[in-house]
Amino acid sequence: MECSEDDCDRPAAVELHVPWTDNRLVCAAHARVLGRRDGVVADPLPERGEDLLE
Repeated sequence: MECSEDDCDRPAAVELHVPWTDNRLVCAAHARVLGRRDGVVADPLPERGEDLLE
């Protein structure tokens, strides 16, 4: 599963719970930036074997 941000092909590593819009699955880099907004909660996704091989 890929990051939901435009023009990003990294694997999703975090689910962002955003109170003012739908939740998003994003890579670690985008989670670092987007997770700093007030009210956003970042939950790491469980690791899956096939994601580690990419």
